[in-house]
Amino acid sequence: MNKSNYLKILGFAVLYVVTVFTTAFLGYLSPYAWVFFPVIAAILGALSYYSAAVRWQKFGVGTLFAFMLAAFLLAVGECDLSETLLMLLAGVLSDVVRQFIGNTSLKGQSLAYPILSIGVIAWILPLWTRTEWYYQGAAEELGIDYAKRLMTFGSSWGLIAVALTTAIAGFVGIQFAAKVIKSGKK
Repeated sequence: MNKSNYLKILGFAVLYVVTVFTTAFLGYLSPYAWVFFPVIAAILGALSYYSAAVRWQKFGVGTLFAFMLAAFLLAVGECDLSETLLMLLAGVLSDVVRQFIGNTSLKGQSLAYPILSIGVIAWILPLWTRTEWYYQGAAEELGIDYAKRLMTFGSSWGLIAVALTTAIAGFVGIQFAAKVIKSGKK
């Protein structure tokens, strides 16, 4: 792979970080938008992931994307070390799945990318692991009504709902990205 290709892949990784981070700002609209921002991020981030995965058909795309996002969130104080490690684990697991299914196949990307997408949930994992602390922080920052509505997702069922919809969105997003990019090459 040439230097230009590495720079493109790095650019797609940066674009992925920007996409995921900016999508989180939807949370200011509603607590539902905050809890489910990983779903939107999975759809929008698929274009960056697919673009990098077709250029780098070896182990590492998911790991790179997860590392870049986790490092950024850790640097800006949005996550703690355990949450960033969970994100990174999702990226590595994503690459393991892609390697096992096939680095060059759409099927490999279609099963790997949803795992990477689920890793984004680690950012808001304290909603389920430190619920009272999360409630207090949301109440201070966005008001008690917002915090109360946010707590409707504070159960294990809320986490399952977010994880499943994020995985489905990641699968749909990567399928869409493949179609858009392939049709653009014709």
